Amino acid sequence: MQNKKFPKWGIALIIVAVVAVLIGGLFVAPYNNMVSLEENVSTKEANIQSSLQSRLDKINELMPSVQGSMDHESEVYKEITALRSGMEGVSIDEDGNMTIDSNASASELEQADQASSQLLDDIRIAIEAYPELGSTQLMSDFMTSVEGIENRLSVAREEYNEAVQEYNTTIRKFPNNLIAGMMGFASIDPYEATEEAQDAPQVHFD
Repeated sequence: MQNKKFPKWGIALIIVAVVAVLIGGLFVAPYNNMVSLEENVSTKEANIQSSLQSRLDKINELMPSVQGSMDHESEVYKEITALRSGMEGVSIDEDGNMTIDSNASASELEQADQASSQLLDDIRIAIEAYPELGSTQLMSDFMTSVEGIENRLSVAREEYNEAVQEYNTTIRKFPNNLIAGMMGFASIDPYEATEEAQDAPQVHFD
């Protein structure tokens, strides 16, 4: 009985399939890695947003007492009012409470970071001008919590920039840059808060 030869078209099909699997493997792994790194950047950005909201929450608690005790014609009062009403990426409800917009961009977070840091500094100035504010329990609670918030925010900024650097480096490497170009992965700017925002505000109630 004569053995049948394996058809040439079958061999060609197997070769094509093997090549497709190899090419797919070379494509899929880098692509999935870039997706993971991009998601990590998003997670770190959310951590910045969360820390900024914690800072705003403390300011929200303080505002009624601070503004209620201040001379509304003072320059500090006017600056506080202007900062609160002009923050990019921040919404203010009817009670005057500030909330970071859920869809705020990294650039808007940077601006909110700078503005809310300045708000804390203005609050310090207000407290020095109105010493009776510093003796309240609210101020005492604030003093014990603000340092922790600022430390978390500082860590969140650093971790975000580390994640961005890893992502940007990965999509620039060959052959990842080819895949990134085809699949729409673009470089991400690092978080660049001002020096004033990066330095934890020093609040004293002496």
